[in-house]
Amino acid sequence: MPISSNDVWLLSPEISLTLLALVVILLDLVVKNRLAIVLTALVGLAIPTGLTFALATNLPANHHGFFNMLIVDQYAIFFKLLFLLIGAVMLLVSYDYVNKYVRSAGEFYALLLLSVTGMMLMASSSELITIYISLELTSIPLYIMAGLLRNDDRSAEASVKYVLLGAMSSAILLYGFALLYGLTGTTDLHDIAQKTLTSGFAGGNILLLMADIFVLAGFGFKISAVPFHTWAPDIYEGAPTPATGFFSVGSKAAGFAALMRVFIDGNLGPSNSFTIVTLISVVAVLSMTLGNVVAIAQSNVKRMMAYSSIGQAGYILVGFAASVGTNSSAGTGSALFFLFVYVLTNLGAFAGIVALSHALGTENIRDFNGLRFRNAWLAVGTSICLLSLAGVPPMAGFIAKVFLFAAAWQQGLTWLVVFGVINSLISMGYYGYLVYAMFVRPPLKEGHISSSFSLNTALAISAVGIIVVTFLTQVILSQSQIGAAALAAFLGVH
Repeated sequence: MPISSNDVWLLSPEISLTLLALVVILLDLVVKNRLAIVLTALVGLAIPTGLTFALATNLPANHHGFFNMLIVDQYAIFFKLLFLLIGAVMLLVSYDYVNKYVRSAGEFYALLLLSVTGMMLMASSSELITIYISLELTSIPLYIMAGLLRNDDRSAEASVKYVLLGAMSSAILLYGFALLYGLTGTTDLHDIAQKTLTSGFAGGNILLLMADIFVLAGFGFKISAVPFHTWAPDIYEGAPTPATGFFSVGSKAAGFAALMRVFIDGNLGPSNSFTIVTLISVVAVLSMTLGNVVAIAQSNVKRMMAYSSIGQAGYILVGFAASVGTNSSAGTGSALFFLFVYVLTNLGAFAGIVALSHALGTENIRDFNGLRFRNAWLAVGTSICLLSLAGVPPMAGFIAKVFLFAAAWQQGLTWLVVFGVINSLISMGYYGYLVYAMFVRPPLKEGHISSSFSLNTALAISAVGIIVVTFLTQVILSQSQIGAAALAAFLGVH
């Protein structure tokens, strides 16, 4: 059967983004002008963004393509737009830093765009082999980006660690996929779901449970959940700071996009509901607790954000636990809303960190002391993002946690909600300390810290975005719920 025009139309955002990455590589070879390259990448992102909006407003009746390996529903579109936002903001954040510290600037931008392409495909893939290929397209550029710092052994070490641990996690994930194929005789998620609805799996199945565990472990590396988190602190610290910010939001969001697609579209949770929900809940508690407690003791801000990212993965797993046992769209919708807010806040926090790192060449927390005296806008914008990450009322982060915990509470996961609230209070310690240092402590050195137009723009997008979401919560939440409902629609769950 030949590829149809509908197939090409469904894949058009990813095709255009791949072509944009190739144009960036060619420009880097011919023009050697960093501004021209970044402007081309930023303007070029309008094409896949426009195509994604066109798909969202005029979704074809047949939204499956390439022999059912690709699915473009509202869930996929939600993540596609989120990944394109990440790509645009990271291009702004990395502009000055890359020129100063990173070798092969054009390659850095091209790798970023190719990784975003893989992330978009991860959200749209409805077949196990395609999911794995998309995962590798996402991951391989990240491995290279981690090692692009000039004359820094930590960067090379981070890249090697990332490759080795990434290969191990891929092997674990593939073993889980192989078990699923052996049990069901198919790699198509919808066909897997049909098989798991039969009587042979209805009361629980030990081999299916093993497959679920291996799949959860494989994706656990991408989302940096405990006990698969050990790569994050060293790689976050050693990689170029913009790349670290990209890992913390892009890789995590893509991991969750694919994880929820596999478990809910594949109907993997209900067959061993109690065991799976308990296992995910335990991983969520361990991730929240270890991430937040260890973050308090860090002196390097990138390591602190690494442990913060582990803690945030735990919160998202709360929503996942609330949805996976029953395929309820309420838990998935709250997780999508939380992910959207997390991406906005973390991008802004890293914009502030990159600005300070670029100006001072250091990443110590004490260098944030008295930042309001040296650059008031940088201090205010970064503080808005940090307070939202902490979940301080009435910030968007607080609202996102309320919806997340409410979904878990409705599913009877009261103990999980209690741990979530306790960990939110713990997180206020290190986020609050950083804000305190910026506004109360005296600066270590005098003099103004400059931040470029691109960094200020990136920080403004995040800070203003957080404020807008705070006042227009229902708009974003409704889109999250539409995406969640689309994910569960195959099984008739709304």
